Amino acid sequence: MRLTINLDPQNYVLAKSLAKADDCTISAAVNRLLRKSVEPRPGTARPVTRNGFRVSRGAVVITPDMVRQIDEELS
Repeated sequence: MRLTINLDPQNYVLAKSLAKADDCTISAAVNRLLRKSVEPRPGTARPVTRNGFRVSRGAVVITPDMVRQIDEELS
């Protein structure tokens, strides 16, 4: 599929250098980066979703009290 996109300058430089290092086209480098960004990492579980939103499996549970405290600090 052919598509024209605009990359930020730093992303273009990254894609171009990856393409040169791997001896492939910029399109192939961008495709590989996109694929890697959405593939689950080995040993990790699939993301949990609730009500259509992804739920973090972070080490710390964020409570309503924590949210209130941060909100008060920012006000």
